[in-house]
Amino acid sequence: MTIQIKHKLFFTLLLTSIVVSSGMFLFMQWSFDRGFLNYVNNQQMQELDQLSERLVANYAREGSWYFLKGNSLLWEQLLRTAEKDTEQPESRSEQRGSQLSGPPPGRGPRVALYDANKQGIFAPPIEQQLQLKPLRYQESVVGYLAIVPPKELSEAGDLQFVKQQTETFALVALAMAVLSLLLSFPLTIHLLRPIKALAGGTRKLIAGHFKTRIPVTTKDELGQLSTDFNSLAITLEKNEQARQQWVADISHELRTPLAVLRGDIEALQDGIRQPGPKTFEALHSEVMHLGRLVNDLYELSMSDIGALTYKKVIVDPIGILNGSIEQFEQRFAEKKMHLSAELPIDSSFQLLADPDRLQQLFTNLLENSLRYTDTPGKLNIHMKTEKNVLFIYFEDSAPGVTAEQLEKLFDRLYRVEISRNRARGGAGLGLAICRNIIEAHQGIIEAESSVLGGLNITIKFPLQG
Repeated sequence: MTIQIKHKLFFTLLLTSIVVSSGMFLFMQWSFDRGFLNYVNNQQMQELDQLSERLVANYAREGSWYFLKGNSLLWEQLLRTAEKDTEQPESRSEQRGSQLSGPPPGRGPRVALYDANKQGIFAPPIEQQLQLKPLRYQESVVGYLAIVPPKELSEAGDLQFVKQQTETFALVALAMAVLSLLLSFPLTIHLLRPIKALAGGTRKLIAGHFKTRIPVTTKDELGQLSTDFNSLAITLEKNEQARQQWVADISHELRTPLAVLRGDIEALQDGIRQPGPKTFEALHSEVMHLGRLVNDLYELSMSDIGALTYKKVIVDPIGILNGSIEQFEQRFAEKKMHLSAELPIDSSFQLLADPDRLQQLFTNLLENSLRYTDTPGKLNIHMKTEKNVLFIYFEDSAPGVTAEQLEKLFDRLYRVEISRNRARGGAGLGLAICRNIIEAHQGIIEAESSVLGGLNITIKFPLQG
């Protein structure tokens, strides 16, 4: 049988309350018994004053303690006379013949009388530290009185008082246990309410309901856990939306060139179009477009799962960038775009990177500007270093993009509708691949509006010290 957490928490709180109540009851009982015994002893020590006066008076009359030795009846009468302060002790001659065997009744066994040498007259041997009250006659100590502290109470009134207090303590402890029982259940329900909400929300997430949110009712750890759960649900919802959009975009990108190919091939089959160089060139163009798209998708997927290989060595990024720029100079000139690069002639930059991936990065950025910048246009490339970080800037001219579009430029298959159409550009994977390459080199890539009216793409690479 599986015990639910609410039962575990309930019994834990209840058991803790019972243990605390029981411990408090035992401690209070022990403290009260000890304190009450001390109180009784102190009270009885004060009652010895009257007995001391009578004992000293008898000692003065008799001249020694001989009159008391063995005369337990006289000793008991002296005790009773001191308590009641009404009767006078009988003379020694009248009581000499009447002696009791064993301890006298009443308080006799507890009141101890010692001579000046602390030898017991009516007292047990001194086996413990007693509070001795000296008996003085003519400024000399002739004896001592003491009360032997009992280990437990024996008087009926004292016992009744202690019994009443014990019952009161027991009732208080029982009331606390019952109160804990009554409070434990609602407290358990209150503590488990957010946990149940989390469990229910988790089951909904497992079932694919990523719009699930749970209310945050507290500001403690459970409240923070609920907030984290909602953040996780939002992330999963966005990822699911991105996945659906990704599948839809890929389907759309693949369907269009396939539809064109199918139409051209069917036209050839039906004799509507005749085989010729122009027809084959159109078919080849669509096949190449499909090839580039599939290759970009493959490269991007390999980068996402970490399977894209990187052979990092110490390289000079300026040399690789210069080589990429030389490959695009003629194409920029044909499109009547001005390409300028303000790069250091002699530098000692040392970057741990894969040279092939760096060239791919720079090529994609150059291709992106070449495709989407209006003619005549301009692309300005420059760099700087700051605190062991290399900054490379790609600034081109119009058209620009909005702030909302800037945040999506590096998303897969995203294209700005104004300029990034299929006739002029690719499928919108180039910048996504660039971001993966940058992140694989522990760098950062950002996009913002350019002072030239277009885009300013900033790359940050950590340099080797």
